[in-house]
Amino acid sequence: MTTGVTRSVYDGTTGGSDYGGRRTHIIQLLRDTKVPLSVADVAETAGIHVNTARFHLESLVDAGMATRETERRDTPGRRRVLYSGTLPNQTHERAQGYRLLAEILTATIAKRYPDVGDEMYEVGQEWGRYLTSRPAPFETFDEDEIHKRVVDKLDALWFAPELRREPEPHLLLHNCPFLEPAKRTPEVVCQLHVGMINGSLEELRSSQRVVRLEPQAEPYMCRGWLGPVPREPMTRVPLDLAAMRAARGETDEPDDLAETDEVRAAETAG
Repeated sequence: MTTGVTRSVYDGTTGGSDYGGRRTHIIQLLRDTKVPLSVADVAETAGIHVNTARFHLESLVDAGMATRETERRDTPGRRRVLYSGTLPNQTHERAQGYRLLAEILTATIAKRYPDVGDEMYEVGQEWGRYLTSRPAPFETFDEDEIHKRVVDKLDALWFAPELRREPEPHLLLHNCPFLEPAKRTPEVVCQLHVGMINGSLEELRSSQRVVRLEPQAEPYMCRGWLGPVPREPMTRVPLDLAAMRAARGETDEPDDLAETDEVRAAETAG
């Protein structure tokens, strides 16, 4: 039985289940199309009202996820406003300062604290719990509702998430807001992000957690595998860095951080 009473937390994002799936859908439309789209094009394809489409498109432009241009035409008539996707490049000038700050901070942390994965995962958990509206006492959600809320939150934070059920439940994150720092320092950025996801799942009283993460499993896309809550509390999530190393032309031999993850995972399973 649910009461519908939740704790509201403002985190600077649009948030809310009414926006989550729609905005990810629009991002994907803009990414996949070969030509710029008008508001009417997006509204018709996404099955939403023109005003709703315009609201989401302008939000994406403001966040650097899309660009806006005026249609060029030689015939009389009002020129349309057209939108194109910039994700995953994220070249918007407003994001440059934040990305630079992220790169400086993550590089400094990784250099001074080489084995910082545990701490970053814990910090991520704390923020994941904080950014999630906690169910009221005795309020419960089924896993489908929990997954929807987590996907909505990740969508509002610009991860462009997608939940898939086959071959096993897993999350696809089609965009990393801090792609370059994540490539250079996955133990800092990826552990922070996966900790946030698991903190949110914990706050919603889910029976599942992300138990393994594949950073950059495909270009610009990470994959987080969901599984039952481990018997022993996780101090970090094992990172499968094979795809990331292959993209850099490195060998398949596990590095020290990956070896540490594998050892910790084995100890936890035991």
